[in-house]
Amino acid sequence: MTLRQDADQIYKNTLKKLQPTQIVKKEVDARIQSLKHFNNIYPIAFGKAAIPMIDGITSLNNIYAKPIVVTNTNKKPELIDADLYVSSHPTPNQKSIIGAEAVINYIKKSNEDDLVLFLISGGGSSILSLPPEGIDLKDKIYLTKLLLESGCDINELNIVRKHISLIKGGRLAEISRPSKVLSLIISDVINNDISSIASGPTAPDKSTFSDASKIIQKYNLFNQLPLSIKEYLEQGKAGELQDTPKIISDTENCIICSNETFQKELSNTAINLGYKTFIVEENYVGEAKFEAKKLFRYMNETISAQKDKKIAIISGGETVVKIKGDGKGGRNQEFSLSFLSEYTQIRKNIDWLLLSVGTDGIDGPTDASGGIIDSNSVNKYVSTNLDIDRYLDNNDSYSFLDKIDSLYKTGPTGTNVADVQIILLDNHQ
Repeated sequence: MTLRQDADQIYKNTLKKLQPTQIVKKEVDARIQSLKHFNNIYPIAFGKAAIPMIDGITSLNNIYAKPIVVTNTNKKPELIDADLYVSSHPTPNQKSIIGAEAVINYIKKSNEDDLVLFLISGGGSSILSLPPEGIDLKDKIYLTKLLLESGCDINELNIVRKHISLIKGGRLAEISRPSKVLSLIISDVINNDISSIASGPTAPDKSTFSDASKIIQKYNLFNQLPLSIKEYLEQGKAGELQDTPKIISDTENCIICSNETFQKELSNTAINLGYKTFIVEENYVGEAKFEAKKLFRYMNETISAQKDKKIAIISGGETVVKIKGDGKGGRNQEFSLSFLSEYTQIRKNIDWLLLSVGTDGIDGPTDASGGIIDSNSVNKYVSTNLDIDRYLDNNDSYSFLDKIDSLYKTGPTGTNVADVQIILLDNHQ
């Protein structure tokens, strides 16, 4: 097989093995005896993986009424009859609020003998949204847009989100009282900080209104904020508003899949195809075009130190893109294009490939999930005389990769554990 075929097989086999329905089912089945003790279980799934996650609870027989599912796709659950609310990502819309209100109304019917079961996945911060009274949705959308374009990381973004919300930062767990709460979580956050995944709706929150304000100041956004959000943050800093809960009782948060899990499975699959495999310890969370060059250096160092014919290098993270141009692309596409710009430093006697991909199947506002770069990409690039630096400066990685047949497309995958990179090397020496 070609390196492209190997990379495609490694990635898609891992997606299949870590499919959310099976992960949730395995976890629920392991807990089934303890779950039988509750009078009723109130399942709520939200995030990009909500639909396959809700289909994993088929072994439960004490579900109250119809579970609630809030996600960004209108594909219905196949195994569970649920009320579906189709919301929006990466910015919320009115249906994000309708979905949040439906969740609150549902769990308010529970009591101390019941369990509220949250199935949480990445994207939940936008998909389930409920701003405080006095803050219009359009103001929160604008705030999200400013933060996404600022270059702040996901943890910083979610600290601000948690303090402009009635459900994030542990508040959803508080609303669930007096019921017990169990959250099964697919993590799209690299350090698996439960308080950051989907903005931590069922997790204690250490951050404060002051922390949120410092992030706004760090990226020079204060003067661009809508007046309603400025005033709300100032009230919070002054202690006039109740901050997010720092301690939450009767709540268990359990991560059932993560970027680290995904990397390990990618490695196992590559080993089965005959590759000597290395997992990069560093997570790539900085600016995409610079992080790509760091991974390129790691690859060259690995090539120099190893004599094995077939090598796979697995890495992951969630990079950011600073928007300076008006082009089209996503962080994985920009990562791939920047990696390609270093191609002259690769030894001539090696076949090589880089796949950088968003595990949710959606990389930026495009139909691609990432980029796939190899010697074929180089040959097409050289023959076109395209100015790679100009495309990078214009954040137009999609257009460049499209011209050299190096976009990678899967469509929405039904999961979300941030981004992964697969490098495959075939040494002819």
